[in-house]
Amino acid sequence: MTDMTTRNQSVHLSSFISLRTKFVLFISLVIIAVCSGLSWYFIKQQSDSMTRSLIGTGSILVKNLAYNARYGLVAKDRVLLEQLIDGVLEVDDSVYVVFTGPDGTQLAMKSKRNMYPDQAIATSLDGSGVDDVTITPFEATTNVQREQLYDFAVTIRRGTDNPSLFPLLSLESVAETQAAAEPPVRLYGIVRIGLTGEKMNRALTQMIGNVVLITITVIASGILAAVLLIRRITTPLNSLVTVARQVAGGDLTASVQPITRDEVGQLTTVFGQMTASLKERDLAVKQAYQDLEQLTRTLEQRVRQRTSELQTANEKLQELDRLKSAFVSIVSHELRTPMTSIKGYVENLLDGLAGALTDKQSRSLERVKHNIDRLTRMINELLDLSKIEAGRMESNFAPMSLLEMVEEVVESYHAAADEKSVTIHILPHHPIPIVKGDADKLNRILVNLIHNAIKFTPLGGEIRIEVRAQGHNCIELCVIDTGPGIPPYELDKIFEKFYRGESAPVEARGAGLGLAIAKNLVELHGGTIRVESVLGNGSRFSFTVPIARP
Repeated sequence: MTDMTTRNQSVHLSSFISLRTKFVLFISLVIIAVCSGLSWYFIKQQSDSMTRSLIGTGSILVKNLAYNARYGLVAKDRVLLEQLIDGVLEVDDSVYVVFTGPDGTQLAMKSKRNMYPDQAIATSLDGSGVDDVTITPFEATTNVQREQLYDFAVTIRRGTDNPSLFPLLSLESVAETQAAAEPPVRLYGIVRIGLTGEKMNRALTQMIGNVVLITITVIASGILAAVLLIRRITTPLNSLVTVARQVAGGDLTASVQPITRDEVGQLTTVFGQMTASLKERDLAVKQAYQDLEQLTRTLEQRVRQRTSELQTANEKLQELDRLKSAFVSIVSHELRTPMTSIKGYVENLLDGLAGALTDKQSRSLERVKHNIDRLTRMINELLDLSKIEAGRMESNFAPMSLLEMVEEVVESYHAAADEKSVTIHILPHHPIPIVKGDADKLNRILVNLIHNAIKFTPLGGEIRIEVRAQGHNCIELCVIDTGPGIPPYELDKIFEKFYRGESAPVEARGAGLGLAIAKNLVELHGGTIRVESVLGNGSRFSFTVPIARP
């Protein structure tokens, strides 16, 4: 794996082309292309100009010679023709001069280097009807080298004026009038001049050499200037990259100073500010880590100390709770006997065993009996709660009919319900299977729920008790009243110990233990209890009891 990583890094580095190299290559190619194009265009223009100049010179010479040699050709005056030839050969670029008669015979000819035009060129011109200058380039071969020549030819015909381009150079002769008297001849002759392009080629070669040298100099200077300019741009970038790598490696002390005021300099300045900000944050993080380490060192000690304090406080609370449970159990047990005795005496008085009672006395004793029953119920709840918390609640589970128990409890509360004109309906959903439970504890649960329903249902209200099988595992029993309902914020607290609803009237508030005991007794049977209520529309308390298995 390491070898593969190293190989990949090597390939990556080998294929990497720096920004400086890219810039230099691009600008160099542009400079080379532009300079080469301009040089080629200049050389092409100069070559064409030289060629046009040579052709212009030859055309002038051959036309002027044709005008001046008109009489010589007509009279076949070789001396005159040779004089004219010598005058033309004094021109540097001239190579040969040839005068040809109308029958193709050469009247006069002379060459500087024994070079003459090809006979095929002369023959092709004899039969042509061209009066203007005919230019034919060809190559002549000597013992030394091959030479580029241009053949300029013009025909002298009868009726052709052949005007001289330079009249002052014309030869005036009286013989011209004599020639005019001769019988008309269709062709007087042909004048040919040969000019060499060697001098032009040497000048062109020299010019090309100079242009190439200048072009190379300009290209080299341009590339050098580009290298220096790009170096001035990339040097700060390379420094910036070096410092960035150091910062990436964790060295926040590395810094770079801008050496220019352009965009690269601005980038360097911003990078320096970023590095300084990172350095400040790094110092802040290090300080935070030091503080955290210090806190960590002391936290364990604090946790141990707080744990010890909490353990001690928990032990004290457990002891206080045990003492409270013992006290409640003792006090409740001690209060039960005198309360039973007081209740017995009150019932005897109401029954008239001590003599007749007035209505006022009867009402007072009825109130005393009601409060004794209320106090007895609270004492019983305290005793049950202390047993549950101490884990001393004994259970006797056996198969039983939940519907029969409901009917018995409802029957016992008919008198209390009739006092408030409250109607109680039992709505069983048959079939109702036999349940497995503790009859006394289920009776306590149902008594608590029906007692609360009667207490909070207004005069003329209604209480419905529904019993139905819930699946194949349990029976659900619901106590539904038409009371004022329970506010939503109290629904989660209503099953807590000693919680008394704030919305309940003061005279209807108990010790706040009935629903808490009912919840514990339901859970003791393996069921659940819950409440549903809408404020102003009554409440629905329901709990489940498991079905007895055969």
